[in-house]
Amino acid sequence: MIYISTGSLGVKNPNLSDAMNYSKIKLHRKHIPLHPNLNINTQKDYDFYINTLLYLHNQIDLGFDPKWMVSFHYHHPVEQGTLIKETDKPYGFGDRYWFKTKKDIWKEVPYYNYLVKRRNTEEWLYNDASQIRNVILKELYGIKRLNQTWKYEFPNLFFFHEKGKTKLQYHTHLLLPDKNLRYNSKDELEDILNNSIKKKRKCFSNWKVDITEVNTSRGVIGYLNKETCFTHLSLDPYNSNPIIPN
Repeated sequence: MIYISTGSLGVKNPNLSDAMNYSKIKLHRKHIPLHPNLNINTQKDYDFYINTLLYLHNQIDLGFDPKWMVSFHYHHPVEQGTLIKETDKPYGFGDRYWFKTKKDIWKEVPYYNYLVKRRNTEEWLYNDASQIRNVILKELYGIKRLNQTWKYEFPNLFFFHEKGKTKLQYHTHLLLPDKNLRYNSKDELEDILNNSIKKKRKCFSNWKVDITEVNTSRGVIGYLNKETCFTHLSLDPYNSNPIIPN
């Protein structure tokens, strides 16, 4: 039985060594180096995080080999309007702005509240991600009928949802394997995602979809799992397609 001071975990969270008498964390017997920006406050947080990470490492051992990381945001109500500058004072100090909306302001407020709630509810998040998954399978892997599992080789896609530093709403990182992928360059993927796929789903933000080539599978897994704790699972268990060993 191994214990370690929470301050020695290499985690930047200052709450690790104070609240609820948690001055020590019992390490998993297969403990591995942790990502520096974690949300670990209790033993339960650590257990949930490390077991999820070990599960993902096992997926890599079974053959999961991501080639690309696709990062995208969801449509937010602030994208409904335009910020208009009314004055032009020196250096911008004291300038007055107003917000022009597409609808009547009294209709915008309920819609704003609805979208904010939707973007922070995991049930709706999984629903939006499933729509995006379906069009990704069709456009990037040529899978036209999702119910014809006997006809196509479905790729092992992995979705991860996190809120980042601002904690305002979820955004998503998607890991794509190279096998059977119809496009094999970053430029091609950026073009099809931003100019075709994004237009087919209203839940996409107007922000650019970013593509990053994966250098190391374990490195990207550690990064994407960093917000996992007892109260939040970054890995999407509904839309991901893990390898199931025989």
